[in-house]
Amino acid sequence: MASVGASDINKWVELTFDFSSFSNIYMNNIVIKIGGANTSQGDIYFFDDIKGPELYTSPAVAYNPADSSTDISISTNLEIATNDTFRDLDDSDITDLTAKVALKLGDENGADVPFSATINSDKNKITIDPTSVLSNSTTYWYGVVDNSIEYSNDTAVTGVSASFTTKVAVTGDINEMLFDFDTTNQDLAFTSWGGTGFAKIANPDPTGINTSANVGEYTHAGNDSGLENDLVGGATPLTPFDFSETPFIKVKVWVSKPVGVSIKLQNYPDWRQGHEQKIDVTETNTWVELVFNYGAITATNYDRAQIYFDKDRTGGSVAGDKYYFDDYLKSNVPPAVENTFSPADTATDVTQITNPTISSSFQFRNLDDSAITDLSDIVELRETNASGAIVPMNAFLSDNNSIITIRPASLLSTNTVYWYGIKDNVIEYAETDTAIAGVSATFTTSSTAITMVTYNDFDGTSLTSVSESMGDPAAPYTTVTDPAGGSNMVQQWDKGNSWGGWERIHFELNAPFDASKDDIFSFRVYSPVKTGIRFKLADAKEDGDITAQFETDEEIILENQWQTVYFDTSELADEVSFDHIFIFLGRGDSQDTTFYIDDVKGPQLQGTASVDDFNTNEFFLYPNPTQDIIYIKNLEGNKEIRIFDVNSKEVFRKTIETNELSIKSLKPGFYFIKINNQYKKLIKK
Repeated sequence: MASVGASDINKWVELTFDFSSFSNIYMNNIVIKIGGANTSQGDIYFFDDIKGPELYTSPAVAYNPADSSTDISISTNLEIATNDTFRDLDDSDITDLTAKVALKLGDENGADVPFSATINSDKNKITIDPTSVLSNSTTYWYGVVDNSIEYSNDTAVTGVSASFTTKVAVTGDINEMLFDFDTTNQDLAFTSWGGTGFAKIANPDPTGINTSANVGEYTHAGNDSGLENDLVGGATPLTPFDFSETPFIKVKVWVSKPVGVSIKLQNYPDWRQGHEQKIDVTETNTWVELVFNYGAITATNYDRAQIYFDKDRTGGSVAGDKYYFDDYLKSNVPPAVENTFSPADTATDVTQITNPTISSSFQFRNLDDSAITDLSDIVELRETNASGAIVPMNAFLSDNNSIITIRPASLLSTNTVYWYGIKDNVIEYAETDTAIAGVSATFTTSSTAITMVTYNDFDGTSLTSVSESMGDPAAPYTTVTDPAGGSNMVQQWDKGNSWGGWERIHFELNAPFDASKDDIFSFRVYSPVKTGIRFKLADAKEDGDITAQFETDEEIILENQWQTVYFDTSELADEVSFDHIFIFLGRGDSQDTTFYIDDVKGPQLQGTASVDDFNTNEFFLYPNPTQDIIYIKNLEGNKEIRIFDVNSKEVFRKTIETNELSIKSLKPGFYFIKINNQYKKLIKK
């Protein structure tokens, strides 16, 4: 910043701005701002002769961590960025960085350190992700292998490397208070961008685990906004978190009803860089301490804290509801581990398409502290018990290393007991270095078999009037023989890069499917990459014509082999009328990819129904539209009430005896209300 004094007005003055402390290689815009107490709207100023340093005549690079930096987190990822782009030597896009980048101990001649590497979609940033956390007090070298890739001007990349030294290991327990409203940042306010209220007040319940004098009061705004720590002198008072040292964020809360409590740690000023976690609080009217595990987060630039109570309002919060929080701290002291099973242990009547999961409050890793890359010898699915027959399956680990999902290779048998779990003493908890044992559960499947019909097997069986590719242009979509060597025919889709990666396959059924049946859909998919799937049902093809739809996501976890994916749509109302299916493979990914699909199945078809059919019943609702209470006329006795949104998802269920119903918890909008199997339209103001 520079200023013009009173003696410099009404004449040309040369101003100098010093940017020598900034090393941003992307700076390519000059913005001139004029302000101050002596400026007002409509003032006219003049400028001329803008000068600056030499422009880059060749691509520049930047490193994170910076070259020769010290005190670096052992969980950091490494980035090499350019103000140009990187590409392969044959001018093609980089898709594989094997042998093109390196990470070594000490210097470029040191021992190799295992890692994976990726390049962003703009092709100007390479990220190196070490397979395991780095060692403390150790120097590392990373860089691009000379002459293995090039810039966009055909110049080979050479001499691009940096080194850094990691932090000294911490010892002992760390419990560092961030905010406690009594001694640490005691007068720092929390602010909101959406109306959530904050006040520092006397502790309304100084008992149990929290007898401190003052706490933070959170007043819900009736929306999804929350609170974040205020700034001091235009900067956040927090130093950036190092989750390799203090992976746990702890906060005490007091709630009057069961709600989810979320915290988000993020960068200031770039709030888009951050990570959010949620814990459901079931203990009410007492102080409880929540522990959020950030141990899997490698970012080292988060320096602002947020908190939300009932962000999605599934707990029924309305504007004015008050909650309380205190003792927001970071720690390296782990809580007791908690493991959750789905299906729950000894659960019954479990669907045949279930994908059992084991979720932990800790991270899973190998006994040698390396990251788990293959679960095939770590988890098992068996019939009856831990000694029963092995059930073929695949398993994968979540990005945060704390959720194991088991996907059976085929539908489970009906009325059968299954056991699933982690084999004893083959992996450990990362937070405590403790070998895992005794982590397993059993469940029993439903006695009723799922029934599906084939919509299209691409061998002649078809209940579809349209089977096509959608994109701009529509990608090639042809019937070919099985790429895995089978004699059957399948559909090949050469997905392109239009629509931001949201190209799709579209089927129009001969009639809407019968949603009163099993509500299970499936298809087989063969993919060269692990990627995401979106499955969509709708009442029309074009987005502008769709009045109701349902979407759900799944994952492709196997490369270059067939897998069957299942979709459970049982939350749909039985009376929906959907006759269009959309399959998004590689959802949101604009990379050109060839996929194959086969054996599209779902519930049996039924006759077409219209929205007007919902209005032929005899009971009446008033007032309609309404803001809070509706009254039911011409219907006596017990009433089983279900309310569905315009996408046919159930959002409310209740049984009442009176003719009065509160819908205060619903968001404003258009709904269908079902009372004793009769339908009406309902509008919430």
